[in-house]
Amino acid sequence: MTIALGGADALLLVGDSERNADLYYATRFRAPGTFFFLWTSRAKIAVMSDLELDRAKAQAQVDQVLSHSAFVEQLRRQGQERPATHQVLLAVLQELGLQRLQVPSEFPFELADQLRQAGIQLQVGPTPLFPQRQFKTPEELQAIRRSLHAAEQGMEAAIEMLRQANVGDDQVLYVEGQILTAQRLRQQIHHRLLDEDCTAQRTIVACGEQGCDPHQEGNGPLRAGQTLILDIFPQSALSGYFGDITRTVVKGRAPEPVRKLYETVQRGQELALQQIRAGVEGGAIHQAVQDFFTAQGYPTGEKDGQLQGFFHSTGHGLGLEIHEAPRIGPRAPALQPGQVVTVEPGLYYRGLGAVRLEDVVLVHEKGCELLTTYPKFLEV
Repeated sequence: MTIALGGADALLLVGDSERNADLYYATRFRAPGTFFFLWTSRAKIAVMSDLELDRAKAQAQVDQVLSHSAFVEQLRRQGQERPATHQVLLAVLQELGLQRLQVPSEFPFELADQLRQAGIQLQVGPTPLFPQRQFKTPEELQAIRRSLHAAEQGMEAAIEMLRQANVGDDQVLYVEGQILTAQRLRQQIHHRLLDEDCTAQRTIVACGEQGCDPHQEGNGPLRAGQTLILDIFPQSALSGYFGDITRTVVKGRAPEPVRKLYETVQRGQELALQQIRAGVEGGAIHQAVQDFFTAQGYPTGEKDGQLQGFFHSTGHGLGLEIHEAPRIGPRAPALQPGQVVTVEPGLYYRGLGAVRLEDVVLVHEKGCELLTTYPKFLEV
């Protein structure tokens, strides 16, 4: 993999690669602590703490690993008893002979200011910093498939518990005599994900009106006869790649208006899947789904101060981040082969319910490959 430096001597990243997806992508090394990474036209260089030094030398996909503490000791010999981060970095840059640096748009402002005051020239790199991240290698696809499998296992754990649930006289669900809450069902999902070496945050278990806010995680008792959105997006502890799946179900018999809402969303998703292929603009796919929903009698707009209908994008890229390029949404550019995207249309109406269905696909020249295998059904 090569990098366009735009006239700079090197790309500089500072952070921890457990949270910074670009830093992990560039080094293929996961570390919880902050380190420096420099990518010149000739070499990749990581400056690591003693805690990670040997592991980085053995595992990181870089050309050179330097000791952070060695630079700290050098500065101490020069009279700086407790050198600050920017002083250590400046010592590294001086030793490597680097003056002009490209940095990401989210580079720490204070550190940038300190470097500029020391005479270092900084220029902001492109967004996304590594456009090639959009195009998944066979190894990355395998990692995504494993995370998707974990997501589906989490979904099955939720469905199993819903199947076991009894419906009380108040329509509240009970399992083993205890009220089944969104929190308890979420815990069940997370336990299954741990069995798959995955973790998840903000898993959505949103019943009834709660589901009308697409990012509402959900809380409180679950009830029969109401839509229940289950949105699970785990990250692999091994690879760092995400899976993502959403299903909407109803415990018991679904009311006819809910059934129609579900069928409309499912048809909208099928419409999007039929159109996804290389060269088709994500914006056009999104607009086709929105037009379809409107034609079916499900308009999008504001009512009583709240949005209803279909008011989020049809899909997003999936990989080292749960939301990354490309998008399937308003004004989104053409899709390209090798991209992995979600397809997740939804309809949300207070007083009726909320339905969202989400699958993941790989874009090909003449269509798309469905990577999700979990079935779709409304009633449990």
